Amino acid sequence: MTSMAMRRREGGLCFLACLWFLTTVNGLLTPKGVNYEVQALMGIKASLYDPHGVLENWDGDAVDPCSWTMVTCSSESLVIGLGTPSQNLSGTLSPTIGNLTNLQTVLLQSNNITGPIPAEIGRLSKLHTIDLSNNFFTGKIPSTLGHLSNLEYIRLNNNSLSGEFPMSLANMTQLVLLDLSFNNLSGPVPRFPTKTFSIAGNPLICPTGSEPECHGTTLMPMSMNLNNTPTALPSDRPKSHQIALAFGSSVGSVSLIILVFGLFLWWRQRNNQPTFFDVKDRQHEEVSLGNLRKFQGFSMMGLL
Repeated sequence: MTSMAMRRREGGLCFLACLWFLTTVNGLLTPKGVNYEVQALMGIKASLYDPHGVLENWDGDAVDPCSWTMVTCSSESLVIGLGTPSQNLSGTLSPTIGNLTNLQTVLLQSNNITGPIPAEIGRLSKLHTIDLSNNFFTGKIPSTLGHLSNLEYIRLNNNSLSGEFPMSLANMTQLVLLDLSFNNLSGPVPRFPTKTFSIAGNPLICPTGSEPECHGTTLMPMSMNLNNTPTALPSDRPKSHQIALAFGSSVGSVSLIILVFGLFLWWRQRNNQPTFFDVKDRQHEEVSLGNLRKFQGFSMMGLL
């Protein structure tokens, strides 16, 4: 009886595990049986021009997109990272990005993407990092960004965004970095509750960045890695600089010691050289004088 009860229990656990798996898979499928994340990413691909073919393996018939380039998935095979920086992509950013509801990181910086920033990004409740800098985005900053309570890093600098600042951004208490510099923004500037903030280079309000209402500070570089859990951390340059400085000082000290020791050896050798050469000089002198005596003796004999 005990053995049969254990088998029934194991069978029940297997059934629950299979049911959970099927429920998860069905939750990712559209009514037509297509993975909705695959569908959303294909919408993004369709709106972009990809001259280098970095999105070539994005296949609409795929079961899941976790093997695609520039896509990062969680252990549950959910898309949590989208990154195609510096790939010369052009075109527009599709609103279907709003269907990737598990996204945590979006890195599309340093491309040639135009058009507006989709308001649908405001549906990405898990998003904590977005970098759309150094593109050609136009229009207003979507006020829906202010709905993302987990956002910590926002870079929209070096675009062609215009209009007033969304007041909703001033309520984002989790912000660590906000860079809206070098756009065409206007209107009143709210005080953002963020550690690092810059709106310099907006001619209508901050042409130089030194104006009182700019509240600008030095921006922190960010380091992103889509191969692991997306993070945004300050650069390690100061630490690297200290290590390099310490290493340089050590090398300099060792070089100085070697130089002093070499000079000592050179000085000692130089002081020993005169005695050695004096002996030789005397020998040469005696040889020369001996030859001269012999020559003179030979000459005298010849005269006699």
